[in-house]
Amino acid sequence: MTGLRKSAGRLAGIIVVCGLFLVGGTGLAHEGTPEAAAAAHPAHIHTGSCDTLGEVVFPLNDVAAPGHDDRGEASTEDDTTATPEAGEDKVVAESTTTVEVALDDILAAEHAVNVHESAENIVNYIACGDVTGEPDDGSLEVELLELNDSGYSGLATLVDDGNGSTTVTIVLTQDDAGTPEASEDTGEAAAADAVMVEISDFAFGPETVTIPVGGSVTWTNLDTAPHTATAQDRDMLQTGTLGQGESVTVTFDEAGTYEYFCEFHPNMSGTVIVE
Repeated sequence: MTGLRKSAGRLAGIIVVCGLFLVGGTGLAHEGTPEAAAAAHPAHIHTGSCDTLGEVVFPLNDVAAPGHDDRGEASTEDDTTATPEAGEDKVVAESTTTVEVALDDILAAEHAVNVHESAENIVNYIACGDVTGEPDDGSLEVELLELNDSGYSGLATLVDDGNGSTTVTIVLTQDDAGTPEASEDTGEAAAADAVMVEISDFAFGPETVTIPVGGSVTWTNLDTAPHTATAQDRDMLQTGTLGQGESVTVTFDEAGTYEYFCEFHPNMSGTVIVE
């Protein structure tokens, strides 16, 4: 394959291949702490534990600042914020998702709730909690522990709805002492060499990414339908078929603009800019 190198595997394997994570699921180091602003943090339920995260099995709504939607945009709807068992910490982001699986089925195997910094810097984990313990009247609280000096911790509450589904509520908190506001360039710099693109709801997100020569892009399919990321010149970009939860990482060694689409759904498109 001209101008790039490709490696494939599931999400857990990609973490190792990219070389972006330390043993124990610590992720890409991120100096400083996140700003308590309208950032949207992707979240998922993975197989495995926080120390050894496996594939994504249940995507969750992005964890956004109170009063904002899951894209971090201001919402006109009234917002009621739950208070986790986190002392004087300040609630800075929250989300609620209903997943089509009973709580007992989640507890029957190892699972973890994991929260990422952002869609642009999804390879950086900011908080994670193992789904363990005994439910109390169908409700289970999971403590989300800080990762990578993110400044974030919190609580995930899983409530069995009694009809084969579970409602997952995530509340992220930040130290009451507060932290300096991160510069706008911090996330971009951290994500420059390695970017993750999620395939969800028949769309690539982010649709356009920019990396330096020698940087890489990881595509992860969260849809049940199969997808590909394919350039017109397949020698330049061809991930092959990705099933649900599968990932492929491509390293780009030549500068250029690589426009691509899904071979199964040609209306889906994206762009990788290598400079």
